[in-house]
Amino acid sequence: MMEIIARYPGHCATTGKPFSKGDLINYDKAKKTAVLVAENRSESITFSADGRSSTFYRNARGRCIDAPCCGCCTI
Repeated sequence: MMEIIARYPGHCATTGKPFSKGDLINYDKAKKTAVLVAENRSESITFSADGRSSTFYRNARGRCIDAPCCGCCTI
């Protein structure tokens, strides 16, 4: 198993709990299963400007999945 940041939402193979993109998971390439890492806590942040809004997900490390392209995690 290797510890990675999830690129897509899914479900934990052990508990069945859903996880979001940006959460820390253990991925087993051979079985193609993901297990949610216990200390995960992700939060969503929504920014609104000029009538448009975007939602970003930050993982337990406080960084979004797209970091550092937009700069929101490097401030």
